[in-house]
Amino acid sequence: MPVFDDDSEYGIYRFEAHGHHGAKWRVSLSRQGHQIERTFCDSLYGSSMTCLIQARAYRDAVMAAIPPTTNHERVVRLRSDNQSGVSGVIFNEDDAHVSWIATFTSAKGRKSKRFSVKEHGNDQAKALAIAQRQEWLNAHPVNYVTFSPQAEEVARDRFKDRLETPANVLPHARLSKAEIKKRLASINARFDSLRPARLRVRGRRGTGGQVLTISVSDAGRPARRKDMNIKMKRRPLEVALMKAAEKIEATITNIYNADAARWFMDEHGQHLLDPASFDPEEGFSVLVFVPVDLLSVDSGECCQSRILS
Repeated sequence: MPVFDDDSEYGIYRFEAHGHHGAKWRVSLSRQGHQIERTFCDSLYGSSMTCLIQARAYRDAVMAAIPPTTNHERVVRLRSDNQSGVSGVIFNEDDAHVSWIATFTSAKGRKSKRFSVKEHGNDQAKALAIAQRQEWLNAHPVNYVTFSPQAEEVARDRFKDRLETPANVLPHARLSKAEIKKRLASINARFDSLRPARLRVRGRRGTGGQVLTISVSDAGRPARRKDMNIKMKRRPLEVALMKAAEKIEATITNIYNADAARWFMDEHGQHLLDPASFDPEEGFSVLVFVPVDLLSVDSGECCQSRILS
């Protein structure tokens, strides 16, 4: 459902957990004829408030990079059935009149003015209709079409040039679809890199009971993941679990670094792989956040380049 308690939540919607779907915030903005959305899941950021902070930052980044549509851009946009090449200028031919008509609609109502082809000739009548349309457009202040004072303020500050009165009534060149995608890709890559580092580690006896299946990943999208099988046939459980511990630590080191691997083994691994409590049939599955102070610059850059590739 929408959240508009104050302007800070403009374009941000809250969805509580239901069924198999977790709680999340969703950013949804309309810019330049495109609907821009990104979802921020509570489970990915650790809490609803941390998730909301990221959603707000993403919303602000989009507003600063892509301007909303102006009222002038909207009214000069050509409809699919337009035949004059100018929005609001139409050719009318009936028994009583053959004319070009200029029209203009605003919050104050609708205006129209007819220019007779018989009186002015076809080309001149059309030119007069276009000139009338331009006159009405020039008298109409240029504003951004937004639903939030914050969005209006950001747009006026970042994109002042788009508020200049157009020189003519022809459709204005808006940001191309390719340019919008390029700007969004840059923003999305930056926010992908800001996702908290996580570890998902799973272990249980595999089909047939002859192997211990271990899976380690960073729980990313896409994930860096490694699946491993440790033979249990004619091998004591204690030995298989020791081998699993070695492989888990080595894999975490490869994904992040040795500090993160040692932290996980000290905080979680020793308990999970304790022969006295490990149940091969039930196994284990844990998802944890890696402390930021354990992540080196190199491991962060590695994660970012993986996401961007």
